[in-house]
Amino acid sequence: MWPSAGILAVTLLAGSLAYAGGTTLNDVADAAFDRRHRPERAIPRGWIARSTAAGMGVGQLSLGLALLLFLGASAWAAAGLAAVIVLYDWLHKRWGGSVILMAGCRIFLAVTLATLPGHLMRPAFITWIVALFVYIVVLSVLARREYRPGAPAAKLSRIVRRLLAFIPLVDAVVLASIGAWLPAVCCALAIPLGKLAQRLAASS
Repeated sequence: MWPSAGILAVTLLAGSLAYAGGTTLNDVADAAFDRRHRPERAIPRGWIARSTAAGMGVGQLSLGLALLLFLGASAWAAAGLAAVIVLYDWLHKRWGGSVILMAGCRIFLAVTLATLPGHLMRPAFITWIVALFVYIVVLSVLARREYRPGAPAAKLSRIVRRLLAFIPLVDAVVLASIGAWLPAVCCALAIPLGKLAQRLAASS
């Protein structure tokens, strides 16, 4: 059964804010790296101060988590989500095993949403998060190899972009397997939208 439009809208907003907070804090943590390798990014170019970006990231993440708690999500699950996001941002350039934390960010978001009132962690849910975990780990390993000396960076970049766009396919397959055809179709439709967003971002 679909949640009410209001709950669905707030949930999407909460997840988006948590994601935005994580990516903003990621840029803060990578500022020194980006100055050497990606000087076109906002912080190295001086478009925004690192301290300002840090404040924005904390605010985005905190607001997203607060909305999830407001909806009735488990405080422990929300705390776990915050922890893996911050740990990933801090460690991902220092520790190769951080690909597990990257996948953990996606999994903890799913688990946190599953603790909302009226939801159950059924076998299909476990299958989904395991498949999603493996997919994100593989994607993250390939993304890390882009910056290794001698690596075919352009080829790896294309593969990573394609894998990013096809993340909703994992959701669609699992949903279709349990007969949730409408949500499965919605996830499948997100794939071309993601590819379009990538093209627009590349051309801007």
